[in-house]
Parts: sequence; structure tokens; C-alpha cells
Amino acid sequence: MWRLLEQAAKNASANASGYVNSVHEKAQSLATAVQDEAATLLHSAMGATRVGPVDEILYEELADFKDFSSFFSAEEHTHEIARAVDEDAQIRELHDALVPLELSYDEFWCRYFFRQQQAETMEQQRALEETKRPPEDEDEDEDTDSVDEQEDALAGDLEHQPEQQQLLAGQKREEAPGGEDQEGVWLLRAARDAERRAATQWRQKARDLHHQLQEAKQSYDEKEKTTLKEWEEQLQTLCDTYETKMAAATMQVDEARAAGYDEGVRESQAIVESVQQKAEEDMTRLRMEIAEGRGAALDDERVAALTKEKEELQKTLQAARGRLAEMEKREREAAPHEDKAGAAALADMTKEKDLWRMRALKMKKLKDLVQAELTTLRQQRDADAAAASKSADSTQAAGSDDHIKLQARMNELQAQLANALAGAESRARESYEKGIEAGKADAEQRAKQERDQAFQEGYTKAKTEAKCEMGVLRAELGMFRAFHESAAHCADHVGGDTEGLLDDSLDDISLADGQPLCSPTSSISIFTDNGKNDFSSAEIPKSTDDWGEW
Repeated sequence: MWRLLEQAAKNASANASGYVNSVHEKAQSLATAVQDEAATLLHSAMGATRVGPVDEILYEELADFKDFSSFFSAEEHTHEIARAVDEDAQIRELHDALVPLELSYDEFWCRYFFRQQQAETMEQQRALEETKRPPEDEDEDEDTDSVDEQEDALAGDLEHQPEQQQLLAGQKREEAPGGEDQEGVWLLRAARDAERRAATQWRQKARDLHHQLQEAKQSYDEKEKTTLKEWEEQLQTLCDTYETKMAAATMQVDEARAAGYDEGVRESQAIVESVQQKAEEDMTRLRMEIAEGRGAALDDERVAALTKEKEELQKTLQAARGRLAEMEKREREAAPHEDKAGAAALADMTKEKDLWRMRALKMKKLKDLVQAELTTLRQQRDADAAAASKSADSTQAAGSDDHIKLQARMNELQAQLANALAGAESRARESYEKGIEAGKADAEQRAKQERDQAFQEGYTKAKTEAKCEMGVLRAELGMFRAFHESAAHCADHVGGDTEGLLDDSLDDISLADGQPLCSPTSSISIFTDNGKNDFSSAEIPKSTDDWGEW
């Protein structure tokens, strides 16, 4: 009898150990299924806010979207685009509403095909998970579905009544055969419900944080657009001011040039008129003297005076040539320094121009006087030769030779004087034009300096305002990150009553890409205007709410 009892006890122990091992394996498989389901729920929660085919690209999708857009070309998908527009009314309406007001043609279809690729990838992952899932999990799910439907409501009602829950569990263990099996199923069901509730809470928190991040991003984009618009307006104002100043300076230079040219023309006309009038007066005076019939002695004196004046004119001409050579040398030496001393050079050139203009006028007057005297002398000699032709043929021949020599010499002097006058006028004109160019270059340089200074001031002001706006945005993002950290800290205590039910918890649940479900908030980056994460979490002050719970 005792041997039979001992044998039955051994058999029962072996059966119990085998059943416990089978229950443990089923629990492990159920935990794996719950983890996969939680990851799927989290993915669906994170993707629930963007159901549209061309919605805004989220932060965690930026890297994949950049890689996709780097090799995407809308021209290679022309037929697919035409088929999508013809067959899908929603895509056609979105295309008409967004292109080109909010999105460009290439960006719209790049987003569309990126979303399609994401959907295809998720379908492939889901199919791969279903193929890898053990078949015993499906049998277990079919067996426990009916029990779950009956006891979900009861579990929710008894969640906050531990005494009744323990009593009901005891009754089930006493009434139903195989109490350990029922207890394991009950624990698995409770653990799965707790993990579902935690996943639901995390899904809601992820949705709320995503909305807050979208609002912060939208606010930052609006402020950045406003700042850029103000900066462009300031730059346009500076450009308009520069153009106005340049137009005014150009008009002043043109007016000064026109005024100088008109003044020179009037002065030349006045000089010519005065010279003509004086020449006429001299001609009248000489004619009266010829009519009075002065003697030959007076003619000899006039020839001597004219010879003396000729020598003086030659000396003056040599001096003028030396002065012109000196001026050319000074101009060549002063050419490299015109930019540094533009105003002084302009004043000196103006003085030199006036001085040489007066000298040219004096030389012209002397030329006219000499020409008038020569004309008078020629007329007198012609008259004397005609009167004395009867008595002194030899004297007439000698007079004719002298007259020819004097005429040739006077023609030569007249040509030299004309050349000197032309050279002086050309030098004066060149000096005047160089002075005008130097003044214009100085005015342009000053206008450029004023434009650069105004541009630098506007740029410094815009940069300071942009930095202030970035500081405000950093402070707002710091408050958002502090709130996110406090939410993650509070979420660590969710599901504490289910501790010890299973070896695996939510901390071991991983997403499809290997990242943990309860990811730390340090993954959120705060970018500055240089594209780097210069704002660490240690610099953010800890904030609290009105109850001091943060």
C-alpha cells in the first residue's frame, strides 16, 4: 500500500514538473507575443497622427527621407504619377490644393512615394513577424479568446479590490481541476492587461508630445520666416538708399561737367570777340597811320620792334615748352597718387588750367598783334614799292626779297604759335577731365563706404534680433524637454502593481529597429542656428508645475 502511494506520488511529481515546464514555455511565448503586440501598438500610435500620403516629415524620419530624396526623380515616375492622379481622387485633390502654393511638384511626389515605401516596408515586417510566430501561440490565443472576453470586464472591476480578487482566485483554484494551470493563465492574462494599459498610456503620451513638438516647430518656423522677411526688407532699403545716393552723385557730376563746359565755351567766345574787336581797332589805327604817310625811318623802327617782339615770342615759346614738359613730368609722377590726393590734385589741375588758359590768351593776343603788324608792314612795303618802282628797280627787288623772307619767317612763327596754343588747350582739357574723373572716383568710393557701413549695421542688427529669437526658442524647448523628462519619470512608476508577475517587463520590450519602448528623453535634440546640438540637458533648469510635482 505504501509502495503504491509512493509510486503514485512520484508519478504525480513528475507529471507536475512536466506541466510546470509546459506552462513556463507557454508563459514565455505569451510574453513574446505581448511584446510584439506592444511594439505594433506603439508604431501604430506614433503613426496615427499622419495618415495622409503627403503629410509633414517627422523628426525621426528626416534621415530616411533625405536618403530617399537624394536619388528620387519625379521624371522617372511619370506614368505612376499619371495613374495615381487619374485613379485616386484624394491624391488629385491634395495635388491641386498644395502644388504649388505650399509644396513644389518634386517635393509633393517625393513625399508620396516615400510614404508608399514606408507602407510596403511595414507590411513586409508584419508578414515576416507572422511567419516567425510559433503555431502554438495561435492555438493558445484561440483557447483563451473566449475566456478573455468573459473576464476582461471582471478584471477591470476587481482591479482595485485585491481581497475579492484573491478570494475569486482561491475559489477558482478550489473548484477547477488543475489549479496551477488556471493560476498561470490568470497571471498571464493580468500581465497582458497591464502591459496593454501601459502601451495605451505611452501611445497617448507619444501623441501628446508629438503635437507639442509640431506646435513648437511651427512657432519656430513662423518666427524664422518673420525674421528673414524683416532682414530682407532692411537689405532692400539699404540697396534703395545706395542707388538713390549714386544717382544723386552721378547727376551732380554731370551737372558740374556741363556747367564747366558751358562756362568754357562762353569764356572762349568772349575772348574771341574781344580779340576780333581789338584786331579791328588796330587795323583801323594802322590804316589811319598809313594815311598820314609816315616816313621810312618809322618803318625801320617798326621792323626792329617787330624783330625784337619776335625774339621775345621765341623766348616765351621756349619757356612755354619747358613748362609743358614740366607739367607732363609732374602728371606722370602724380598719376599713382591720384587716388590718395584726388581733391588736392583736382584743385591744382584747375589752377594750372586757368593759368595756362590765360597764357594761351596772351599768346593769342600777341599772335594777332604780330599778324596785324605784319599785314600793315606788307601793305606799306607794297605801297612803297609801287611808288618807287619808276626810280629804283634795285631797291624794289631788295624790298621784295626782304618781304618774302619776313613773310616766310612770320608764317613759321605763326605755325609754331598755333601748335603751342593747340598743345596748351589739349593739356588744359586733359587736366580738366582727369580732375573730373578723380572727383567722381572719390565720390564713388565714399558712397561705397557708406553703403558697406549701412549694410554692416543692418546685418549686425538683424543678427542680434535673430539671436534673441533663438534664445527665446531655446528656453521654450528647454521647458518642453523638462516636461518630457518629468513625464518619462512618472511613466517609470506605471504598472508597479504587476511587478514580479513575469521576468520580462516593459523595459525589455524593443521596437522593430532595436530601440527600447521607454526611450530616454535625451534623444530629443535642440538645434541651434549652426546645425549642431549645443544645448545639453544639463543646462536646462528643472521646472515644476503649480503643485510642485515636476
